[in-house]
Amino acid sequence: MRLIEHDKCKKWSARSTEVLAVLVTTLLYSAFAFGQKPQYDFYPEFRNSFTPKLRAENPSLSLANEEIVERYAAELKSEGVAGTEITRRTRLILTERNLLEADYWNRYYLDSNSNFNRAPNGFLKQMVEGQPPGVVLDYGMGEGRNAIYLASLGWQVWGFDPADAGVALAQKRAKDLGLTLHTAAVRDSEYDFGKERFDLVLFSWSMPLVPVQKVVDSLKPGGIVVMECGADFVSGRNEMLHMFDPLQIVRYEIVRAKSDFYDRRETDVLRLVAKKP
Repeated sequence: MRLIEHDKCKKWSARSTEVLAVLVTTLLYSAFAFGQKPQYDFYPEFRNSFTPKLRAENPSLSLANEEIVERYAAELKSEGVAGTEITRRTRLILTERNLLEADYWNRYYLDSNSNFNRAPNGFLKQMVEGQPPGVVLDYGMGEGRNAIYLASLGWQVWGFDPADAGVALAQKRAKDLGLTLHTAAVRDSEYDFGKERFDLVLFSWSMPLVPVQKVVDSLKPGGIVVMECGADFVSGRNEMLHMFDPLQIVRYEIVRAKSDFYDRRETDVLRLVAKKP
């Protein structure tokens, strides 16, 4: 009897080890499968602390990216950071910003403590209310809150974002809800916008990082751009208007409202609707 018990214990122990290994692997996968690289750990502090503080301390200066990086390097040197590490960080910021941003947003979307609006964007909801569903592109779709909302209304939804973790979350949620999303985890410059594909192109707290003509060409005649972002997304208060000069501006406003991001604090918010003739 004791031998049987002993054998059972050995089998149970082996099985427990297997289960534990699977759990550990799953946890590691969750943390690192989407490009969360330890060598990028410095970037959130540079992005969210150092850069805003530097701009706040120098409101009258137009600080170029290169100047910000130079001042960052100087601060790291004053803190005693090794020269090789300073060189590594500054090189990444100057030459691999897209990868750093994708990694940053992967971490952001996978962190349950991230404070952002997980519901559909309110301005978007206003603009599509009562409208017949069509084909939409969610530009910089993040974790899919707007894409899933539009799909639930019957829209054919296409979307992309360089943060593959966000895109994966969107697809999982869509699948759980029985919805279909056509997505790609790519940068703006890698996405095929095509010609006259979309009835609506959505920029929800994102901006075009490709020539705007690509967006214009992707719209069907009568198609619209719907955009909402923070005022600091553009360098001038009316820059957004000129950005979409090829289109007819249907609505444009600057309001004080709660941000979808920025820890949900109040800020100046720009809203635009532009139509392709």
